[in-house]
Amino acid sequence: MREKFLVSLLRSFAIKLAQTEFGQKSLSKPDRLSILKQQHSARVYVGLFLLATSFLISLPTLAFLSYLSVKLTNPMIIAVGGPVVLLLVHIMFGVGVYLAGKNYALEVLQWATKRFLQKYT
Repeated sequence: MREKFLVSLLRSFAIKLAQTEFGQKSLSKPDRLSILKQQHSARVYVGLFLLATSFLISLPTLAFLSYLSVKLTNPMIIAVGGPVVLLLVHIMFGVGVYLAGKNYALEVLQWATKRFLQKYT
């Protein structure tokens, strides 16, 4: 029951997204990440590294802080550490997008949108 509801919700969202200009542009674009095949500078590599690292450290760090908070019976660990971790991860992500350039973020977002729309419409 819950799974059917989730799929129904995703399909409804996909139909509305497909009607937007961004959705149409994503669907008409060729299905390849050509921007990743170009020669890159060190700045772009650092930006992509920061983007990937921000995703990889966020949830495990929060899980670890939650574990410590329960194990040591000190809720302040997660109450203070959680927002600090989230703030640092968002800063890493923002700096990564800035260094990598908006073209990378836009290209990957359009590719992901196309994949989502192909699956749910």
